[in-house]
Amino acid sequence: MRRLASALLALGLLVALPSTAFAHDVLERTDPADGTTVAKLPGSVVLTFAEAPLAIGAQVVVTGPSGTASSGAPTISGREVTQAIAPTAPGGDYTVSYRVTSDDGHPVTGTFSFHATVGLDGSTATAGATVHVRPVSATDDGQGSLLVPILLTIVGTVVLLGVGGFLLLRGREADRSGSASGR
Repeated sequence: MRRLASALLALGLLVALPSTAFAHDVLERTDPADGTTVAKLPGSVVLTFAEAPLAIGAQVVVTGPSGTASSGAPTISGREVTQAIAPTAPGGDYTVSYRVTSDDGHPVTGTFSFHATVGLDGSTATAGATVHVRPVSATDDGQGSLLVPILLTIVGTVVLLGVGGFLLLRGREADRSGSASGR
């Protein structure tokens, strides 16, 4: 009986303790890099993550001076997500917004910006253009991501208390019946 209680307590501690399994994927780098100026607009943007994202729900939207400049769906190869840029995209300020699904099933979102002096269409950016950079948060969904570990901890604790109480009562009943039969 005590062995079972000890095993359940050990299992409960494993469930209740935070682990790296709750860590979400993070964006490690982008090409073009966030906040940089490139001489010529590249044909695509590349986002490199710490772990390979899942293909489900991947979205990358490239927005430039003439609106949306994304061309087709993003492709995933290992840890890299590549989004093609339309060949008619002009020079200027670009913002890239992304949402991918990390390998643990949680969404990873963010935004980065860059400036291209010359566009794919050969046009040059207007003088005095500025890049407005919004810092990319590794866990934009961070508040929601804590919900799962908190709920698991609460449920695990309630289950452990319930099982522990049951075993304690069962042990007392066994002691009573053992002492009653010994009379």
